[in-house]
Amino acid sequence: MVLFGVLFIFGDDMKKIILLCLILVVCSAFMNNVHLEKEIDKKKALIEKAGNKLLSKVKKSEEDVNCLAKNIYFEARSQSLKGQIAVALVTINRVNSKRFPNSICNVVQQTNRKNGKIVLHKCHFSWFCDGKSDIPRDKMSWDNSLLIARTMLNNPIEDFLHGATHYHRIDVDPYWNKKMLKFSTIGDHIFYIDALNR
Repeated sequence: MVLFGVLFIFGDDMKKIILLCLILVVCSAFMNNVHLEKEIDKKKALIEKAGNKLLSKVKKSEEDVNCLAKNIYFEARSQSLKGQIAVALVTINRVNSKRFPNSICNVVQQTNRKNGKIVLHKCHFSWFCDGKSDIPRDKMSWDNSLLIARTMLNNPIEDFLHGATHYHRIDVDPYWNKKMLKFSTIGDHIFYIDALNR
């Protein structure tokens, strides 16, 4: 830093401008990194603060964490933290329901098949059979999804959706929602309780 000060005082104008630009770039990069770390810490604290109240029978293998994280990532990465947790809760509520498969991965990958092959656009979670890549590309969103998934499976929270097992985006109106109780709207998703089949 002393070297910067000496160059600034005794250097020519061009050196001063270049030096100021370097200082601004370094400071900007440092501030962005600090901001991202604070955001991640804030989200982690919010999840952990929620408590350990949901009694879940969900397995906690690394494969289950990965499946839940992918569901959060592909279904809700653009949503608020509450919206991402809500998608995780729906997945867990399905595992705990007798109407759905009894593991995270089986719930996430539940689909219609024809001659042993997945039928496009006939999955319970649309991203799984939309014909697009299932590899997360946004590292920060993926890390966030993994954090939420691990936390939800290792430190279950109270189910603020009260057993909701279904949701859809606000810009669609699927046939199945007519027989369900609309419970909550969080971000771009409407959540439903299947009151007839609890």
